[in-house]
Amino acid sequence: MSKARVEAFSDGVFAIAITLLVLTVAEPSRYGALAHQLASRWPSLAAYVVSFAVIGIMWMNHHSVFSHFGHVDRPVLYLNLALLMTIAFLPYPTGVLGEALAKGQGTRTAAVVYGVTMAANAYAWGALWLYASHRRRLLDAAFPEAERGMATLLFTIGGVLYTVAVGVAFLNAFAFLGLQAAFAVYYALDPISRRAARAGAPRAATGSGQGELAPAEAGRDEPRSAGGA
Repeated sequence: MSKARVEAFSDGVFAIAITLLVLTVAEPSRYGALAHQLASRWPSLAAYVVSFAVIGIMWMNHHSVFSHFGHVDRPVLYLNLALLMTIAFLPYPTGVLGEALAKGQGTRTAAVVYGVTMAANAYAWGALWLYASHRRRLLDAAFPEAERGMATLLFTIGGVLYTVAVGVAFLNAFAFLGLQAAFAVYYALDPISRRAARAGAPRAATGSGQGELAPAEAGRDEPRSAGGA
């Protein structure tokens, strides 16, 4: 199977998942008090915004990661499917968490379910990267070897962070949702890409050394350590 077909299928899953999120915000049940009904749904809207950002950032990360694969094999297809499964599932815990926060009931359980989903997503990202990057199994020759170890470390740390977030879910659901938003902002800033861009500029200028970036490749995105995001 070609890499392009895998990316096209993945893009479709991302698009469907991010679109389904809007269905997690319930319609008003009493239009006679519409303003109050809409205002009371702000927790659902907050959960929607966070999850929309998370899926959008993961879509960008997915594109970035696969841009550094020279080819794909069958194990990576299975790992990618596992990753997409967690993404396609995310609208469900988003809706449950939003409703639980709005009603003030079951918030701890709802936050834990959301947190476990995001932790599973982070582990799926890590497994995908670890398999593809081990001994440069699937990496493109242009990917800098110096950045492989850092990317692996950050993918691994992502799983740890999202696991810790499940503990926060037991303490306070609102704090947990804020932490998920903070993770999304962090990965949106793309620390690996900025670091790799600084490291790659001198190599591009010298144009020597195995695995160094050519001038046309110096601006390529480096993979983010997302778990999610």
